[in-house]
Amino acid sequence: MVFHLLSFHGALVGFTGRHLHPLSPAAGTTRTTTPVVLDTQHNAITPGGAFVRAQPISTVTNRPLVALRAGNAYLSSRSPTQFDAVPLCASWEHFLLVSPERTDLLRTLLRGIWHEGRTFVGQPTCFGHNLQLGPHTWPIEQLQAEFRADTLTLWTDAAPQKVTLTACPSRALDELLDNITELLEVGAFRRALSPWVSVEDVREQVLRLSITPSAIAPCITLAQICCLFGQGELGNQFVTYAQSFAPMADLLWLQALIALRMHDHAHAADLLASALQERYPKQDFTATLPTLLTRLRQGEDALLLVPDMLYDYDLPTFDERFDTLLVPMRLSSKNSMDIRQVYATLFQNAYQRMDTTKDLRLLESEARLNGLSWWTETAMGHTSWLAGLRAEADTHYAIARRLALQEGAVPLPENMGIFSWLGAQECSQLASRAVPDRTGVSRWVWQFSPADTPPALCLVFACDSTHFHLLPGLILSLLHAYREDRSAGPVQLCIGVANPNTEQLAFLRTVAEWLEHYATSLRLSFGHGTTALQDAALEPALRYLILPDVVAQFRCPVMTGDCAGYFPTNTATLLRTLKNTATYGFDLPLFNHEGQQTSGTPWDIGTDMAYFGEPDRLPAIAAFMSDYLNTVYTPQSAVHTAMDRCALAQMLRHFILPRWSALSIRFLNEGPAVLVMPAKTVTSAAAPISQADVLHDLAVHTPRRVPKPSQPKT
Repeated sequence: MVFHLLSFHGALVGFTGRHLHPLSPAAGTTRTTTPVVLDTQHNAITPGGAFVRAQPISTVTNRPLVALRAGNAYLSSRSPTQFDAVPLCASWEHFLLVSPERTDLLRTLLRGIWHEGRTFVGQPTCFGHNLQLGPHTWPIEQLQAEFRADTLTLWTDAAPQKVTLTACPSRALDELLDNITELLEVGAFRRALSPWVSVEDVREQVLRLSITPSAIAPCITLAQICCLFGQGELGNQFVTYAQSFAPMADLLWLQALIALRMHDHAHAADLLASALQERYPKQDFTATLPTLLTRLRQGEDALLLVPDMLYDYDLPTFDERFDTLLVPMRLSSKNSMDIRQVYATLFQNAYQRMDTTKDLRLLESEARLNGLSWWTETAMGHTSWLAGLRAEADTHYAIARRLALQEGAVPLPENMGIFSWLGAQECSQLASRAVPDRTGVSRWVWQFSPADTPPALCLVFACDSTHFHLLPGLILSLLHAYREDRSAGPVQLCIGVANPNTEQLAFLRTVAEWLEHYATSLRLSFGHGTTALQDAALEPALRYLILPDVVAQFRCPVMTGDCAGYFPTNTATLLRTLKNTATYGFDLPLFNHEGQQTSGTPWDIGTDMAYFGEPDRLPAIAAFMSDYLNTVYTPQSAVHTAMDRCALAQMLRHFILPRWSALSIRFLNEGPAVLVMPAKTVTSAAAPISQADVLHDLAVHTPRRVPKPSQPKT
């Protein structure tokens, strides 16, 4: 019998020229390098037998071990990489007799990496004359094996329980890699039906998988990428392969999404049911799931409703990374309004996350898949606007508004401006025609406080009776600030209130009268009346609707603000600095200092505060904003939640941007705040200021009358 000799560290005794050295069983042999063999019948070693002899080891029973000896020196494998000659014969000097068949088995095992069932066990190692793989250890000379396809089953007589290993990469994975590589070579990944991926993403994941075939993550990513490139069947094969090693509910959800994109709604329904059962085995979905599955099997894209359903059950959603498969996606013609609304929301969120290059790909893909829609037209309007194509943007917004109203759609809050946006041509016509008062604000009654000298500044605020509770805090903060410093000059606080009650009007009269009698530089004027409809959407626009009345009464700079704010103690200094250094002031977080908008929507302008420092132009500005708001406002519709921002944004472009370089514009979002918004700095636990608090403050600071001295008696 002929045997190879295996060292303690798992290396064969190799021979090159006249040199004995460790040789990995996985290494191939050449004409000059070959493993040493021992013919046990003749006790002959080839090659190397001229200077070394084999000596059986009798101290270790039941194992075929020999030592290689020359004179008083023994061949030693104490080092895994280099042999040595030592005078003693211990474990490192023992070599195991291994048949050529078992050497071939070792070569197969050591060259591969393996799975045991779904568990990745990696590469085996040889140590102490045993084979170690995962939790298993076998004496090498006892190993028995059975090959079948890409599986290998191992056992020994002493350990008859068989262990079945699967090669990694398996034949199934090799076939998947062959298929995707072939598609790369023929250019099948030239154009994705999505902005999320490119052909380089395919190449990267194939590289990762070829380097680490045991990794599941590249398979999952490739499943998504293939589907986004229109290769849904191959994508499904990748996720099926991943699931064979990592069975997860999220992968069932991914398969359901792939089935939906392949328009196999029935299969998507079955996969969804399985995914929910796997993820939430104890949850009762009978109130909602049957209807959803029925709609899905009937051809609606009802998978889009699953996240909201889970939210209603207070359950976490599936892996959100797979949501890229939902947008853009060809929608079913059978979808009801709720599904279209969810898709529109996903699309709007996707658009917001993109840069200009990718959003063009998103818009192109969406238009190709689903044609004309209000959400696409809205996004096209934004893209055109930021590219400087204002007329084109106005056209897109007009189409988006018409389609959204027809559908009864609700855009995201940041896109609600499509309902209230007037194009440049419409804005230019406002001054040339009479605009009816749809809001009713022009009919309000005003009580203007007399002033000994013209005011240096008007502070303009407005609210409805529901939010009147914000005014006491605003008024009290201004009172405190002006007691600290009156250097800003005389100031008129102008407040408009829609639909006030008797108590609220009495409070304003009391404050106004007190300021008239006891304050030197602060006055309160207020107007009130009804509106065409008690519409919460109208309230933010009230401060601009009362501007014509204010600027007709007072010829001075104006600051408009939100009633929810309050004035800091150094208000007088801040206002004086604002007047002395700025012509106008606006909250422009998305503009650069050259007046160019860099991102967002046309109506992305802050409305917490604005400053207008040219009194001669204020009547025209006030009339423009009032006409704008009365033009777009429709009392029967609740969609005009952004009309104040639209009016302010178009005023900016009509009156300010053409003269930007000649003006001094203060960015109110930079530097100290003249009006502080509590939501940004004050905890919600802070007690609100009440009318009683203000009246108490006035009483405390009311000068006491000095009694007249009594006349002496004569």
